[in-house]
Amino acid sequence: MRHGLILALFALCVYAEVFKVYTEQNPPYNFMENGTVTGRSTKLLKALFQQCSHQIEGERIWFLPWVQAYHEALHVNNSVIYSTVRTPEREMLFQWVGPIGKMTLGIVAKKRTHIRIASSEQLQRYKIATIPDTASEKLLINLGVDEAVLERFGQVSSQIKKLAQNRVDAIAYSVDGTFSILEEMGYDPNDYEVVYLLKESDLYFAFNKETHPQTITALNATLKTLLK
Repeated sequence: MRHGLILALFALCVYAEVFKVYTEQNPPYNFMENGTVTGRSTKLLKALFQQCSHQIEGERIWFLPWVQAYHEALHVNNSVIYSTVRTPEREMLFQWVGPIGKMTLGIVAKKRTHIRIASSEQLQRYKIATIPDTASEKLLINLGVDEAVLERFGQVSSQIKKLAQNRVDAIAYSVDGTFSILEEMGYDPNDYEVVYLLKESDLYFAFNKETHPQTITALNATLKTLLK
């Protein structure tokens, strides 16, 4: 039975392709360690590509700020970006392989500021740092937060630096990623706290929309076997 399944998957994956791969700093899913891109999602993508005989272009994963990586994945054929939250706004922009995990999005602030947010309406009171085109920023806007009060930055390290300098009240990002990067940048994570949970979201590999549908079908089928 298992032998037959493997043969079926091989048939689906018979057309090997080369993909340009983009990601960002968002531990524990994808991050740079000793000059190498690693993390849960990175390891899973490599295993998935190996199973389907696909290759990463130049054996290089492009490690870029989210805004730049997102733009590239939208416009470069045979490309993929990860780890990506699948939102209604993005649904038709990419083809999706997953889910590959879950990520909690939230608002993080300094403990000593004693920020307490009991409802989404209260988010409007604070200067919140975001990254354009991220799921966390979209969630804030969908909750009614005026874009004019958002402080936009190109990457999470810039958000965190401004928060540490008291230039913003809070940041919106992956909760796990925020606390990991705080520590990486030399700040004490114990000085910060989650003041509002936005959403727990599924993560995906988001492929350029021109990717052949059969390739996406094969990748999704193979992924299911890897995650069993």
